[in-house]
Amino acid sequence: MSKYEIAMAGEHLALLYRGPEIWAQWRQDNSHKSPNLAGCNLGQMDLQAFDLSNTNLTAANLRGANLTGVNLSNSLLCGANLIEAQLTGIEGVTINLHQAQLKGADLRDANLIGGDLSEAVLLEAELSRANLIGCGLKNADIRRAELEAAQLHRADLRCAELEAANLIQAGLSQANLSEATLTGAYLYGADLSRANLREAHCAQAYMVRANFTDINAEEVDLAWSNLSKVNFTRANLRQANLRGARLHRAQFKQTCLEGADWELANLEQARGFPSLSC
Repeated sequence: MSKYEIAMAGEHLALLYRGPEIWAQWRQDNSHKSPNLAGCNLGQMDLQAFDLSNTNLTAANLRGANLTGVNLSNSLLCGANLIEAQLTGIEGVTINLHQAQLKGADLRDANLIGGDLSEAVLLEAELSRANLIGCGLKNADIRRAELEAAQLHRADLRCAELEAANLIQAGLSQANLSEATLTGAYLYGADLSRANLREAHCAQAYMVRANFTDINAEEVDLAWSNLSKVNFTRANLRQANLRGARLHRAQFKQTCLEGADWELANLEQARGFPSLSC
């Protein structure tokens, strides 16, 4: 940061320390300005009463901070430390969390629609019911995170790490999961219709009752996964690895299985299998 930016950060931090009423008045009187708290130490602070929308918090320390319900829309938190922070119910439309550290953070019911979380560390984070529609999560570390009923429609999850993540009932329609890792993930009842799972690593995943309608899963690795009652209507499974997969009562209609490996797969009561139409 420049000397001017450092000075502004110090001035705005002093305003923040004076309390939410002073902060709110300053924001009202300076509505044309965006607060600058880049690099500031806000660790463990209770910030629930502060409006932090359109705020520069790049590389700020917010570890363990309480931001429950805070407005962070259009704010910059690139590289910020939000480890174990309380972010439940935040309003974070188009928030920028590129490379942010969010291990163990609580983001339940957060609205992050259109946000940039690429390369963010969300290891073991709580994201149940979070709105992540259209979010950029490329190369994000989301291992062992809780994403039950999260909305990830049209999200960019290319090369993301989702090993052992809980995605039960998650909405992933039209999401891009190409080359993502979902080994051992839980996707019971998840909606993956029209998603891109090309070359994704999904071995030993639990996908019972998932919706794979119109999915592009060419060369996907689903070995030893539980795919019981999955709807594969019009799915592209060309060159897919289904070795040892459980396909009990799965539905295959106009499904492309050209070159797929289903050796040792359990096909009990599967409907329409095999079909090689593409």
